[in-house]
Amino acid sequence: MHLVKFIKTDYVLWKKIIKCTVAYEIATILILIPKVEANVGVVPYLITLGTLFFNASGTAGNQIVEMLLNVAMMIIPSIWCAVVSYLCTLYNSHMNGLYSNGAGIIAAIAFFISVFFTAYYRLKYPRLFIPGLQGFTIAFFGLTKGIYNTQFNVMSIVGIFYPTLIGGAIALLVNLLLWPETAAKVSETSFANALASIQTVLEFIERDVLKDNDEVFSDTAASKQLSQLIQKLDADISKTQTARKEAKYEIVVSYYRPTWYKSFATTLDSLSRYLYGFALTIEREGQIILQQRLDQQKGVHSHDDDSVAIDMEELFTVNSRGAPNYYTKGSTVLEIEYKLISRLQHSVQPNVRRFIKICISVIQCIQYRLETNKAIPKKKQGCEKSEEHLDMAEAMRSLQEAKITLENEYQQRSAVPVEDHFMIYTILFTLTQFGNKLIELEEQANNLIKRKTGKRPHIFFPRVPLSKWLEEAGESAKGERTATEQVLFDQQHLLQREETRRNQASSSNQTEGNREKPIYKPNGPIENRMSIESDWVDDQDNVLIPLQNTPGTHFWSRYLQILNNWLRTDPVRFAIKFTITMELLALMAWLPIQGANDLYNNNHGQWGLLSAMVVFNFTVGSTALQCLFRVLATIVGAVAGYICLLAGNRDENPYVIAVLVLIFQIPMWYMLLGSKYPRIGFISLLTMAVIVSTGYSNRYNEDLFAPVWKRTITSIFAIILVIIIDQFLWPVWARKMVRKHLSDLLIATGIQYSKVASLVCQENTQSHLYKSTLRDVQYNAKILRKQHQLTCQMLGLAQMEPRLTKGPFPIGIYRDILEHEKHILFWIGHLLETQTFIRTQVRKSIMNPMNPYRRELAAAVHLYLYTLACSLRTKSSLPASLPSAEIARRLLSKRQSILWHNHYRLKSDDDQQVKANEESTEDQVYWQAYAAGIIEVIAEQEAMGELVAKLMGQHVFKAATKDWIA
Repeated sequence: MHLVKFIKTDYVLWKKIIKCTVAYEIATILILIPKVEANVGVVPYLITLGTLFFNASGTAGNQIVEMLLNVAMMIIPSIWCAVVSYLCTLYNSHMNGLYSNGAGIIAAIAFFISVFFTAYYRLKYPRLFIPGLQGFTIAFFGLTKGIYNTQFNVMSIVGIFYPTLIGGAIALLVNLLLWPETAAKVSETSFANALASIQTVLEFIERDVLKDNDEVFSDTAASKQLSQLIQKLDADISKTQTARKEAKYEIVVSYYRPTWYKSFATTLDSLSRYLYGFALTIEREGQIILQQRLDQQKGVHSHDDDSVAIDMEELFTVNSRGAPNYYTKGSTVLEIEYKLISRLQHSVQPNVRRFIKICISVIQCIQYRLETNKAIPKKKQGCEKSEEHLDMAEAMRSLQEAKITLENEYQQRSAVPVEDHFMIYTILFTLTQFGNKLIELEEQANNLIKRKTGKRPHIFFPRVPLSKWLEEAGESAKGERTATEQVLFDQQHLLQREETRRNQASSSNQTEGNREKPIYKPNGPIENRMSIESDWVDDQDNVLIPLQNTPGTHFWSRYLQILNNWLRTDPVRFAIKFTITMELLALMAWLPIQGANDLYNNNHGQWGLLSAMVVFNFTVGSTALQCLFRVLATIVGAVAGYICLLAGNRDENPYVIAVLVLIFQIPMWYMLLGSKYPRIGFISLLTMAVIVSTGYSNRYNEDLFAPVWKRTITSIFAIILVIIIDQFLWPVWARKMVRKHLSDLLIATGIQYSKVASLVCQENTQSHLYKSTLRDVQYNAKILRKQHQLTCQMLGLAQMEPRLTKGPFPIGIYRDILEHEKHILFWIGHLLETQTFIRTQVRKSIMNPMNPYRRELAAAVHLYLYTLACSLRTKSSLPASLPSAEIARRLLSKRQSILWHNHYRLKSDDDQQVKANEESTEDQVYWQAYAAGIIEVIAEQEAMGELVAKLMGQHVFKAATKDWIA
């Protein structure tokens, strides 16, 4: 009874386990048949390993693709090893007067070349990661066995080639017969889950956030719950993007081509970001209201109903992070009430609630239409069809009414901008953009439905360039790819995208050089600069090249620089370390000692190569952890295989062996597919298959327990060698990589903020300078988000590494820093988006006169982030006083508030109207929403500075006064 409940908790997982178990069992039974075992090559257990490498847990299209790539990755090493083996036999048959161990030297050199290039392309093109494993096995067995023979046997190579394909074919057949699953189905299911998550977030906002009173804005529990829902939504959106890309690169069977969902997925991602911004704004608004209540209870702002003696200068230095000054000299009761954020929130809340309610209805209708047209899987309950377009038009009108309400109160009271109110305008701006994207989502859903292929699904083949297809890492790694390798692949893909973008920009600018004066002149490596716009220079200007990047004066300097850059890439260094390790493990097979090769092969020396192959990782900590898993999993798999052979009395009762293998493999598959440690399950299954096959066939006339202890010893020896090589050749510590990536991210964030701030200073939004800068920052925004994700992934790897001489790694503080960085990136994106809506007149009258102040503010923000980055990079203490940008921001806010107030007072005098027109309403929203982003960026970076001070320390002047170092 409990077992049934346990299975029902994750029915999808257990379906995968059943499919994989059936395929593994069929392969095991096949190699237990004597006639089959004698005719499946020199390594029979490769059939079982084929069902493991190409297991049935993924989609059928992915299996077919991986098998085709497996053939491609094995053909070249097979031809290479066959040629080398033939040369060795030719050398051995004509050895008179030649060096006696020449065949060993030839095989060793060929082994190095084969393993190096296989390892290099395996990491350079992540799509080849799993097929590359079979490419290794060709060299492991083909260049260590039979190299001293005098007659060439082609089956010694072919016998390693085809058994794995037989196992893959078995797994594919099982996957097609038992609960077949395609990439299109996974993609469509992920889209359905993303839409459901958006609906859940909207329903929570309507039910628990937008209440009749302002209780929610000081309710930390509700804010945390909303943040958790947003995190789940982000995870669903990420799965949607991943599944769509996987379907795009595979053979799928569906009513819709996977590429047709691209715009749909992009819009869903935008909706998620706007909901994330809404959650941040609501949380900040709750903090402001809570601070107001505390100040009122303490009597900080005691006043009369008629007037309060406060200097006019303080009016323009309202600080939403401290205790705001709400009252000015001569303030009336209405003006005082206007300055309270809770009152303004109540005035617009009915309109916002109406908007959210309509959005929920629209999401339900989109789901209904997609379900009925088989674009996403059907659910038990769907929504009723309604007039979606009219509903969204009404929703947008509701938001417009809320904006007009705020504008009327602003002008009727002749008020000035109050920083606490920026959050309300930000909410309206965010929801407006959310509504626009929801309208786009409706249109995209309708366009997608119109492209339906017909009553029957069609087969769609991938239509992407081969190089791009190979560069994309398949997500269904089935336990083969570790977290470290995934980070490496993502980083490699990020740099390749950056390189491609720069090359395209360079080529396009060179072709248009005759028509346009500016040309693109790259003058630094990718990791040093993240800009295209900064490289648009004038021919008449003197281009300053940093001395450290000055090109060499000799003709060969360029080629040495290219070679040096290539050797410093991660795939090359990883391939060199991997190849040296394998060469040392196989060295015994080529030693000029009589009988050394036979001793190596008769005692399963290749097992050490297989062990090192599956534990070698990119970072020191993950390699050590994988080595621990390797030892544990080897013992588990070896003991399980020994028990199977012992119960079956070796080869006397194969039925008992088959039954016990069936029983033992189920928990191993669960460990592989459903646990946090998939590598343990993978290696256990691999070891059990090797032990059962080797002990059952008994080709080496060993006792029953010999394969168990021999495999364990070879694994331990291989692990020791892997750890030694990993420590001495370019050791990579995840902790250092975290600090490096985080410091680079902070510096790039400061540059991004400076560029975004420069955009609002330009009146002419049609100029070449504005457009080039805008394109640059829009693309860099995606790069920065990806870099943030990579840093978070690397932080998870740092947790694996032991710290023998220090305390526990402060992973919690690093996570908080990355969370603040995520907020900063969002608010910079918010600034980038809002500035595009600010009209030319507002730029000319309000923004441009303050350009010097804005430049000082941008410099202060950049310098602050640069200081934090340098402290992290060098592990040095922060200065006693950090270059805070808050003073520069207050000065800018003060002067712009004066200009804004005067601008609207003149406008009101000219137009002689009380109510705000639509144009002034939109200007108010965009300007104040933009100002909110500046405040939040500074608040987040200062909170980040406090965390960095905890990590790295801060200089303290004990003799100085507190106000000097504050």
